[in-house]
Amino acid sequence: MLGSTVALGARAKGRTPLGGRVSLRAPWPVGPIDPHRLDDPIAALFGEALFDTLFVGDDSGGYAPALADGEPDIEGSTIKVKVRLGLKTAREKPFGTKDAAFAIARARASGARGWLGDVPVPREDGRALYFVVKDPAKDLPRLKAALASPLVAMTPLGFSPETPDGTGPFRWGIRDGALALTRNRFAARGPAFLDEVVVRSAASVSASLLAFEGGTDDIGWFERGLHEPRAGSKAFDFGAVGWAMLFTGRDANNWDGPGIAQRIADGIPYARLSSLHVGAAWTPDPAQGWGGPPTTLLVREDAPWLIEVANVVAATISRPSHEVTVKAVPATEMAARRASRLFGLALDVVRHPGGGSLGAAVAMATANDPSRAADVVAHPPKLAPDVPARTLTRTYRCGVVGEIKLSGGRMPDLVLVPSPTGFGVDLGASYRARAR
Repeated sequence: MLGSTVALGARAKGRTPLGGRVSLRAPWPVGPIDPHRLDDPIAALFGEALFDTLFVGDDSGGYAPALADGEPDIEGSTIKVKVRLGLKTAREKPFGTKDAAFAIARARASGARGWLGDVPVPREDGRALYFVVKDPAKDLPRLKAALASPLVAMTPLGFSPETPDGTGPFRWGIRDGALALTRNRFAARGPAFLDEVVVRSAASVSASLLAFEGGTDDIGWFERGLHEPRAGSKAFDFGAVGWAMLFTGRDANNWDGPGIAQRIADGIPYARLSSLHVGAAWTPDPAQGWGGPPTTLLVREDAPWLIEVANVVAATISRPSHEVTVKAVPATEMAARRASRLFGLALDVVRHPGGGSLGAAVAMATANDPSRAADVVAHPPKLAPDVPARTLTRTYRCGVVGEIKLSGGRMPDLVLVPSPTGFGVDLGASYRARAR
């Protein structure tokens, strides 16, 4: 993700130039950010720039302390995780164990319900969090992995998505309708190298490419220009931060059944969606099409890329007497309809929570049925490290249409650093070779 994890030693070397501003347009909404929601696209892209986690992935494939104060201690059946002292958020609010416990509880009540399914509710004493487990030595790696997920981001007591606050390298703000990420001088692991990142909402993918091609923006979404690559620009590809998911609802009648959504998605030829950069090609199944009653395909009205995907999906799967039409609705309505399942079809976002293939499996299970998602953690399937996400939903009422990729073009002096989560960009560590 466009994130915020840099080793303190790397910052201490003093060799990375400070300063500089980055501008881009994204075909996604800008504004409120909720790092604990599984369906928040702006959190998938920029959440790690604002929020830290207690642990973070390291180069060895394990997890190192971030806001945690050193490695956990094992005391009998309890794992003790100390929280660093003297922490402040970007809005200068003290951050301690009460805040950390609040953040974990908030994440558990939201998108991390399945991911935290095997993590006990901790108690805190002002210095540490205490997790009582069955087998501390065995459970410790899983606990650290759970607490390293972007879905378990650390947020202070009273957190509001409308004015998000965290300990990451940037501070959130809105200026002239754009998302303005400015250097956070109180950042727990060091402020960003960049002064500012400004993100405007693009009306379409082409709007971002035109702005990059014309020299207005420093990053072009998906490509290096609409008509031709911008001179001197370089390509980047930091993988998928989530998925565009097709859901069936109660209004689908007999077509609201396990596996149907994925069979429909797998029947869509990759070529129909390839221009929207939905990830690696798949071999399409025989075209399934839509066989349910005429229905609408709900999609968020503030997500232009998702609307473009929805239009292709609807046009591809419609059949005579089984027409599918796209209906863009407010994000709040989408969330309510998804929760009640009172819709025929819906296209929405599911974020990657980290944790490799198991994390993807838990995310899919949570999107399908949050009340049963913890079963995947309790009885984890044997999965290859790079199992395609669309193979994980064969028994669910949702299916993967494509990936939400973080790729495109950049100016040559803008150095983008991969996130230690294994996908996305670490914005806090990114810099301009020539500050400007």
